[in-house]
Amino acid sequence: MTRRAEKRHLFSDWRDFAREYAIIVLGVLTALFAQQAAQSFDWRQKVEAALGDMDQELSNGDGPQAYVRLAIYRCLDSRLRQLRDSAEEGDRTAVRRGIAGIDLPLRNYNSFAREAANSADIAAHMPSDRMFEYRIVYSLMPELDELHRKELNDLAQLRSLPGTGGPLDQEEKRAVLAATENLILDNNRVKRASSFTLRHMRDLGVGIDRAQLQHNFADVPVYDGCLTREIKPLIDLTPPTSRS
Repeated sequence: MTRRAEKRHLFSDWRDFAREYAIIVLGVLTALFAQQAAQSFDWRQKVEAALGDMDQELSNGDGPQAYVRLAIYRCLDSRLRQLRDSAEEGDRTAVRRGIAGIDLPLRNYNSFAREAANSADIAAHMPSDRMFEYRIVYSLMPELDELHRKELNDLAQLRSLPGTGGPLDQEEKRAVLAATENLILDNNRVKRASSFTLRHMRDLGVGIDRAQLQHNFADVPVYDGCLTREIKPLIDLTPPTSRS
């Protein structure tokens, strides 16, 4: 009789233990799942914010700058070639007039939003295919920035030509021709890089903010009347759509 009671008591203890163990395990698993869900939600918010920052940087900054450089490409190329011809002839007055018709907007091509996403390890949580597209778009920003600084140096060299005096001497002619040829080559490089940037912005679905575009156009009044304003095959002139 006592042995039978002990068996019943032992069975009851194991049953209680199993129930308590299951409750503990279920509680731990629930906490882990809840923590994982919270972390996933937190990372999702960070990813959405980072994507929004990159879209805004491209839409309001790099994109409009690239668009305007494409818009002034033909006019700038034509004026640079005319300037080269004037320099070959040594006509100081024509050269100075040609230099006055050349201007470059002061710009910076930035990658701050992408760098922030990388430094905070947010990029690792983004969809790989989309992050790859952003990496492609941003890959040319350092080159565009470097080309812009180089162009400004060459333009400064052109503007340093004295306005008084007779025909250009050989040293002045060489300096003007060297700076002009550099600007022609770099203008072509900027055109290719800008086209590449806008095409991949289009692939990402990132448009250009119209207000920022008009602001950029306002900085190059010297090209009024010969701008190529419509470059629709490359990019949509609309702000980026809000993310759901």
